[in-house]
Amino acid sequence: MVSTRYRAPLRTGVMLLLSAALVVVGAPAAALVGTDDPAPPAQDTTTATPSAPVSPTPSPSSSATPEVTQGAPGDGGTPQDDAKASQTDGPGSAIPGLVDLTGKGRWVAANGRWQWRLNDGSLARSQWVRIKAVVYRFDDEGYVQTGWWQDGRSWYYLGTSGALSTGWTQVGTAWYYLDPTTGVMATGTLTVGGSTYFLTATGVMVTGWLKQDDGWHYYRSSGQQAHGWQADSGNWYYLDPATGVMATDWTRINGSWFYLNPTTGAMTTGWTSIGQYWFYLDPTTGAMATGWTRVGDSWFYLNPTTGAMATGTLTIDGSTYHFTSTGVWIGYQAPAGYLQPVSQITSLGWATNDLTWGMNGVKVRIVQQRLGLWYSTKLASVDASFQNAVRNFQRRVGLPQTGVVDQRTWNALDTGYSWWVDQYQATPVSLSATRSERIEAMIGYARDQLGSSYTWGGAGPYNLGFDCSGLSLQSLYRAGLDPQPIDVYKHAWPAYRTSQELYDHPGLMHVPLSQRQRGDLIFYTSEGVVTHVAIYLGDDQVIHTDWMGRPARVQHITVGYGWENMTGYVVRPFP
Repeated sequence: MVSTRYRAPLRTGVMLLLSAALVVVGAPAAALVGTDDPAPPAQDTTTATPSAPVSPTPSPSSSATPEVTQGAPGDGGTPQDDAKASQTDGPGSAIPGLVDLTGKGRWVAANGRWQWRLNDGSLARSQWVRIKAVVYRFDDEGYVQTGWWQDGRSWYYLGTSGALSTGWTQVGTAWYYLDPTTGVMATGTLTVGGSTYFLTATGVMVTGWLKQDDGWHYYRSSGQQAHGWQADSGNWYYLDPATGVMATDWTRINGSWFYLNPTTGAMTTGWTSIGQYWFYLDPTTGAMATGWTRVGDSWFYLNPTTGAMATGTLTIDGSTYHFTSTGVWIGYQAPAGYLQPVSQITSLGWATNDLTWGMNGVKVRIVQQRLGLWYSTKLASVDASFQNAVRNFQRRVGLPQTGVVDQRTWNALDTGYSWWVDQYQATPVSLSATRSERIEAMIGYARDQLGSSYTWGGAGPYNLGFDCSGLSLQSLYRAGLDPQPIDVYKHAWPAYRTSQELYDHPGLMHVPLSQRQRGDLIFYTSEGVVTHVAIYLGDDQVIHTDWMGRPARVQHITVGYGWENMTGYVVRPFP
């Protein structure tokens, strides 16, 4: 059953009032929403085998040039019984004035054309003639006609032999339908073999989109009018099963609601704003989603009746849920006073570090590698050897010999990395992630870095390495926590100690070491000062990276520091 839902807030337009032209070149305006090519389920989207494919060509006209007949249309044969003159069945049998001259003459060639000379020596002229069940038309000079020929208001087509064509006939690249009994070229709406076709005023069979009095119709490459779901140019359309008229706006089909562009009729998919509401239409089928719906990694709640997306606070089945202004369900909220999950990490803008004395991190490592200073146990730190090598390079390329790697020197080094390579930040999980999902996302990110090399002051990505706090910070980012003002930009500074900053952050909960849980951060001290951090897995196992030449790995919680050098408290990112 197909019906149209008229809901005032949802109606955004109506079909353009276009003139009822007989022929429309191409389809309606390109779809405004979506270019996918989904196949709505349980719909017949097959296209019939073309019985008359191809696009229109010039219509017949009285100036059409007849084709010269190659060979005789047929011989005279043995004269037939005069009773054959009354034969009325067969192609063209209903043509007025048709005369059967079978056996009453013979074919003769004249001036490269053919004539029918009767037994009395006269020629068949200005008449329709049947010869051996084939219908011909002779002109006033007695020559057999070929090509298009007009008799009054009716058009006929005679093949290269002069034989009258009937039924579906291809002329050039266009198809025409010629009445089986009269041979007259059809125009307008035509039903043949249970299928509907449309022929222009010039007789050309229409394919593609056509605007008619009752709306848009679509004719397949076979010329057959389409019904139900129809794909065209990467979009789907729905054509009324009975009339073939293209549906628009909200339309209910087999129990599901679809939104068909009010102007173009193209099926809309994905997120769509209609009036003041947002709706989600399945990217594959186009059906409107309702209830709890997952899109990517995020959960949304769509009104079970209207499909409208929920925002703010909503009670569902007796439970209270919170949604962002964009409709994303907030799966976890920390207690008041602690860091709340974010959907994106604070942008660093244009912040990046020139490589001055004491600077650390991945950019330092990249330059060391470029200048041949790097080895597995080398600290990624700007020292005297680093600056001397930079000055030598600057001298060779004609730059001021400062020993500082600024953007100009960086570009001259041709490192293959962006000047802002140190801005890498892991992408947070969806706001819909629950507490346990966030903990697993944090640990999962750290596990993915196992085997990555150690880089002093490094915060990734994998191929450029991490230090202990760089690995922990990026893991927190992945879990959706942004412990500002800590960031990867400051992380590379000479005197900045991210592990100490994390331990002291007021937005992170402290819990006694004895109560440690999976996902907690474990801190270690040297001479009473926090110098190391690891991510706790449970069962006294941690993921961490701790010094040159030793990659990220899983290890016992003591990691060489011993129990006595662990802080009495752990940090719990997700209370």
